Amino acid sequence: MRLTPPDEYFHHQVSLPHSMVGSSDPSWRERYWISIQDVENQDTVLTCGIGQYPNQDVQEAFVVVSEGGRQRNLRLARELGPRSDVMKVGPLTIDVVRPYEDLHLVLDDNPSGMTFDLHWNGTMEPVLEGRHFQVSRSRATYDAIRYVQVGRASGTLRTPDGERQVRPEHWWGERDHSWGTRPLPRTQGTPPGQRPEWRMLMFCPIQMPDFGLHFYLYEAEPGRPVHLSAGVSHPLGRAADEAFPDEAIIGVDHDLSWVAGAPAATLSGGTIVVTLADGRKLDFEIRALPGRACLRGGGYEGWNGWFQGHWKGEESLEHEIWDLTDDSQFYRYAKASSDHLIEVRHGGKTGYGVMEYMVLPGYSKYPDAIPPRPARADR
Repeated sequence: MRLTPPDEYFHHQVSLPHSMVGSSDPSWRERYWISIQDVENQDTVLTCGIGQYPNQDVQEAFVVVSEGGRQRNLRLARELGPRSDVMKVGPLTIDVVRPYEDLHLVLDDNPSGMTFDLHWNGTMEPVLEGRHFQVSRSRATYDAIRYVQVGRASGTLRTPDGERQVRPEHWWGERDHSWGTRPLPRTQGTPPGQRPEWRMLMFCPIQMPDFGLHFYLYEAEPGRPVHLSAGVSHPLGRAADEAFPDEAIIGVDHDLSWVAGAPAATLSGGTIVVTLADGRKLDFEIRALPGRACLRGGGYEGWNGWFQGHWKGEESLEHEIWDLTDDSQFYRYAKASSDHLIEVRHGGKTGYGVMEYMVLPGYSKYPDAIPPRPARADR
């Protein structure tokens, strides 16, 4: 056991120092996911994340920038060791300037050619999801919680294609912070995974000019949710009122359209109707925009031997560029979902967000979302 700077403060929850957690499960982790999008040009999505796995002695991070049909990926990892109190992996550093208001994101020079110095500023209060609990093979494989927040970004983004000035009027964003037990990628000798009960999922934070909305929905079949956690948020520091209802969302109905024949599920548009606890319904018309960052570039579901939460040595860095217009490869890139930029219309006003979605065979409502079987085995 070792002490770290957070042990100086009154934040302990278990009879252990902060470098340890109350569970010995190797999959226990704490993670940030942060995404920002250029809603003016509508084709650029920057998504990054950082997380640590105390029982694996790993802190890891990723950055993906998708623009103009090309995606640049950077994956990073280090030994967690005595620096468990800082969010810094290789060239990426994230500092909490003011909780829920200002995160400072810095990516220094590195072999990928991507750098940035950005501030992610919250515009709405965070939405705290309900605890997500799931059992597989008589073991709690999912016991986690998260909050989700929408905001804006400012600063400078550079790639080998040039420099972008990131201004809050045109760069909108979303983030989450999760912690708990979630499945790790399987390794040799572990039991095979069981087929999930859900066949469709949507993770969707939305930012309107005067309120925010977030829902996380798993459905086993159309109209039968197996998990729904959602809420409406109001501007930071402003109390809920009739215009900004602080109400739980108890139902989400959807009627989505998909790009037929796409090599991976690709949203086109549709409608979302959420039902509030008091019976009111909010209708949203959505339109998918070109900006789309494929999360597998950050290691989601693994990429060529790089798996989230696995030990990768004391220091690790890898990067590559994907051609998102290559239909022969796009299923590989997009199979672990994407941060897909959407435009949202409600009450005569326009907002933006991202939708992460997956549709599995057997979900009858959206056959057009099921891609044709890849011509060759996925790696």
